[in-house]
Amino acid sequence: MTGPRAALVVNPIAGIGGRVGLAGSDGAEIVAEALSRGAIPHANDRAVGALEALRTRWGAARPVPALLAAPGEMGADAARRAGFEPLVVGALGRGSTTAADTQRLAGELIAAGLDLLLFAGGDGTARDICGVAGAPGVAVLGIPAGVKIQSAVFATSPAAAGDLAAAFLALPPGRRRTSQREVLDLDEAAYRRGELAPRLFGELAVPEAGRWLQARKAPSPASEAAAARAIGAEVAAHLVAGTRYVLGPGSTLRSIGERLGVAKTLVGVDVVELDAAGRPGLVASDVGAARLAALVEGCPAGVVVTPIGGQGFLFGRGNQQIGPDVLRAILARSGRDAIIVVATPAKLAALGGRPFLVDTGDVALDRELAGYLRVVTGRSEHATYRVEPA
Repeated sequence: MTGPRAALVVNPIAGIGGRVGLAGSDGAEIVAEALSRGAIPHANDRAVGALEALRTRWGAARPVPALLAAPGEMGADAARRAGFEPLVVGALGRGSTTAADTQRLAGELIAAGLDLLLFAGGDGTARDICGVAGAPGVAVLGIPAGVKIQSAVFATSPAAAGDLAAAFLALPPGRRRTSQREVLDLDEAAYRRGELAPRLFGELAVPEAGRWLQARKAPSPASEAAAARAIGAEVAAHLVAGTRYVLGPGSTLRSIGERLGVAKTLVGVDVVELDAAGRPGLVASDVGAARLAALVEGCPAGVVVTPIGGQGFLFGRGNQQIGPDVLRAILARSGRDAIIVVATPAKLAALGGRPFLVDTGDVALDRELAGYLRVVTGRSEHATYRVEPA
């Protein structure tokens, strides 16, 4: 009897635009722009984290599952870094990898025989995988490494992906259960213009395990506009002069900008500050992680964010510009009270009691952020809500 067989394919440029404020990585021009801004690819690091978690959960008392991998930076490199000796399937030409490479190699891995296909990437990568792994019987799990990640085929974090993969592979084949989950993606060019219109591209069979899987992103209904305006008024009324506030993406945050009379971008991260007379001003618009860290270093600062609808992520999805360096600088000077969370009552109710999640890429920081935070839910209305590492 042979043991379980997993496979790994990595989109090495997934999420490369997140930290530098490019809202994605689709297209060679965007990748080149991200690299010119100093972006560092991290998809392979995320894949390593997932495989290390798989090994840890599996334990040392039995042989680890056999691992097939796409060649080089598309899988084998990460597998070896995580301590596996992968069976490399397929070949790569010279130059940058493409969506066609992802599809071809995923198809070759599936044809080689496997029990679970792991892929590291974002919604665009999920679309590529969906094109070749949508047939019944192929179990697939995403390791989150993109910017937006609206699809429901991803684990909540790399560690969660490893835990779920180990639990799934440890079961006898007849007891493994999957469910069909949606693959969604946005038109990134429209997204950068502030047009949010996700499309359904298909479904993938994903191991069943609710606590390790993220939900699909839920849009904010138009009926919440009044609630968002009330939140905007409440936050604006309590900003402190001389403090720089980092405003994350989202329509609720744009309501704060409108109340302050500053031009808040919908999908970018902006910085505002009140002068000594209480007059608000826009310090910087649509900034990346490096400049953001410089803007909050050495001065009183706060950060205002809203959870991703339906998923509950506060950090690590769609706002990667607010990275560990930024958060640590704010926490060191101003403490947890400097994190201002805003959410309409309907958005909180839609979570069904599930906690807010953080996936900053810094495991120690994620643990530090765990606990409870106050949430502004309306004019003079607040709630207290639990935060957990993803």
